Amino acid sequence: MTSKKILLATDLSCRCDRALDRAVLLASTWHASLTVVHAVEESTQVTDLPSWRQTLTPAQLALQQIRADMPKDPKVHVDMVVEQGDPASVVLGAIERVKPDLLVTGVARGETLGRMLLGNTVEQIVRKTRVPLLVVKSRPHEAYRNVMLTTDYSESSRDALPTAFALLPTSAKLSLFYAYDVFFEGHIDDRISARDAAHHRALDEGQAFLENLHAKTGSGHAIPLICEYGDPGVLLSDLTHTRGIDLVVLGTAGRTGILGALLGSVAMRLLSTLPSDVLIVRATAG
Repeated sequence: MTSKKILLATDLSCRCDRALDRAVLLASTWHASLTVVHAVEESTQVTDLPSWRQTLTPAQLALQQIRADMPKDPKVHVDMVVEQGDPASVVLGAIERVKPDLLVTGVARGETLGRMLLGNTVEQIVRKTRVPLLVVKSRPHEAYRNVMLTTDYSESSRDALPTAFALLPTSAKLSLFYAYDVFFEGHIDDRISARDAAHHRALDEGQAFLENLHAKTGSGHAIPLICEYGDPGVLLSDLTHTRGIDLVVLGTAGRTGILGALLGSVAMRLLSTLPSDVLIVRATAG
């Protein structure tokens, strides 16, 4: 079996400490190699000073901080990549060279997506590479235990989930979430009956989706199906709190629009607002 490779993208801020800890934990569990990549701005440092007054370059300072932040005597092989350039280009270049199985980055709970390491470039990262992206928000203490898989019942959503399975511990408890709506509900007199009918359709489609998924993966592991009426962002946020979800998986085709096909325009909002860690996986084809 080929050893796994993990790429950690960090801006060296405190909000990426948790991502570093999770990346090291995963690398130790998988016996995987870990590469840490950081982008620095173009240096404007004055270099005509006497040698005893010359300071380290931004790249040297970054390497120094990465070494200081790494756990002492880690049980994983660690490489470090520090380059000048915008984060998206530097990370994509590292992905091309390292060919990782997983890209990890960090964002603090409650921060807007604009303050995440990859900022507004996260969409092009997802669209330009099929490497799964793990956004870490919580401080890791152990392997993921309670995982919520999200779906819109599309083929691309189904095809993305086996990639997620390969990254999750076999001991993880999995659930499948689907949020449904009632078309033209405002023009329906008996809304209760309409929602009840929509709920039963969602359950039937969900069971067919799961059967197809099991056939595709060859797994007989039971996955509970959760179908709820309403806004998926609000419902998922509530579920992560009430059910102790520590990881939400978003599957996407990664073609057009914000994070592709899974949840349309709400996917980016989910990535930024969910309190749990988020794993974005692309379909293996399409």
